[in-house]
Amino acid sequence: MKPAGEDVEYIQRLSTPFEREPLLQLRTGKIKPLYSLPVTSAIYKTVQNHPVKITKRGCEGDEQAYEFHGGPDKALLQYCSQHYDRWKTECPGSASRFEIGGFGENLVATVANERNVCIGDIISIGNDVLVQVSLPRQPCFKLNHRFQVKDMALRSQTHSRTGWYYRVLKEGYIRAGDEMALVGRPNPKWSIYEVQKYLHRDMKNFPAMRELVKLPELGEEARTIFQNRLQRKFENPDDRLVGDESVSMSSDVWSNFRLVEKRAETPLITSLFFEALEPSNPEYAVAPGSHVRLQLGQLVRSYSIVSGTKSRFQLGVALQPNSRGGSRYLHETIQVGQVIPMSRIDNSFPLVPDADEHIMVAGGIGITAFLAAAEQLQQSDQKFELYIATSSRNNVPFKNILQRLSPNRVIIYDKSKGQRLDIKQIISKMNTGTHIYCCGPSRLMDAVSKTADECGVPKSQVHFKTFSATTGDPFTAELAVSKETLEVPSSKSLLEVLREAGIDVPSSCEVGNCGTCRVDVIEGKVDHKGSGLLDSDKDCAMLSCVSRGVGKIVLGL
Repeated sequence: MKPAGEDVEYIQRLSTPFEREPLLQLRTGKIKPLYSLPVTSAIYKTVQNHPVKITKRGCEGDEQAYEFHGGPDKALLQYCSQHYDRWKTECPGSASRFEIGGFGENLVATVANERNVCIGDIISIGNDVLVQVSLPRQPCFKLNHRFQVKDMALRSQTHSRTGWYYRVLKEGYIRAGDEMALVGRPNPKWSIYEVQKYLHRDMKNFPAMRELVKLPELGEEARTIFQNRLQRKFENPDDRLVGDESVSMSSDVWSNFRLVEKRAETPLITSLFFEALEPSNPEYAVAPGSHVRLQLGQLVRSYSIVSGTKSRFQLGVALQPNSRGGSRYLHETIQVGQVIPMSRIDNSFPLVPDADEHIMVAGGIGITAFLAAAEQLQQSDQKFELYIATSSRNNVPFKNILQRLSPNRVIIYDKSKGQRLDIKQIISKMNTGTHIYCCGPSRLMDAVSKTADECGVPKSQVHFKTFSATTGDPFTAELAVSKETLEVPSSKSLLEVLREAGIDVPSSCEVGNCGTCRVDVIEGKVDHKGSGLLDSDKDCAMLSCVSRGVGKIVLGL
């Protein structure tokens, strides 16, 4: 059975028999906090360029944060590198996150995958090590946060792109470049893909499960699941795929926060400090690149978090000249002591964890996207530079935070003194391990994008956060499936109109960065805004939170 949406050519490529291939990378990792969640993870693994000892427990120096990760049946995790380009196409809003190593794998190779590797396969690695395929990986909610895709764990198991585990039969040393070779296949019928079929899709095929529990090479985790089902005891996959309320990425979780302080940073930028009525316990710092959505009467607006924790944080809001009520309300109306609902905090613009250096370019209120990042990078003694373009030094907000940063890492360009950002000079300092991030007016981001292209910087090293306006010319959206016709006025986004019509479109950032609110476009012209779509998808999709149709468009809804 082929999961919906799979590409036939891609599946045929994956079906190429596996016999031998080189080990491209060997990766290990230490336990770290996972964003601002009350959990830890060792999913961030780094490349090891020296021989690593492989024991019955896995790579020497590798760690597992979860009690059910690791152990003899899960000594090593392998993931097929071919999958990453496919994920980039299917989840364009998170394309920059789908780089090799993203799934927390120890072993990286190209040919071996879930369709041509079988339970019980014995594989030699280099001259010393023998391993045996034991289990499919059971993806969990941490993948949702790792890739900032709300249902990434579910997608992974639906498409059988999960990776698989090995037990170690013979210990020794391995390194990148060693040959991986198939030396034994006791169960050619039971590929990882076939086992996943009964784990996740055909979950009541009892004859198949009776056969599977008899496989001596099958790991204990899968055997226990099948044995329980044969006794009509079925597990709840949501516990694994979504997690409880403290870790879920569900967008419909709202909590009440009270405004406890309000102060002017500049004539047009105000800081607002909010505290949760029900604080988190334990408390965690907000991850760099996080935002929260505020429910302001009938309006919902998204703002970057400047600093703080999940229970008490600071927002910076610029008064927009064409405000439809959001920024004007927060500047002029809301008072200390007032309570408003807020969404779960989402991390839509994270730092690239394995970058050697971070260059951040901010214009105007775009500085709010980088203050938490700069403080974290300085505390961890990582290389970074923060470039700020301003009309005048007197109009630079959040000076109390900037003063805590090393002066040689913060470069301010004062337009009133004729100073201009030299974007080409900034980008020319980048190397293969440098990532550049930009947030500010569209002309600034366009200039960074154009200059990066001219300098040959890969798109995977250039990241943008937008604050796109949802206003614009009115248009008509015809829904091909439901046959409804919706009018989108100049004062509302397509996302707002769809929700008012009772159509549940998932969303996260609602400012065009993440791609979660993407909808298919069958006919018509679109004025694209935001950065959450690949250029190759703009002929057939749009971001409903910020992009606008021209005249009349037809949607696949």
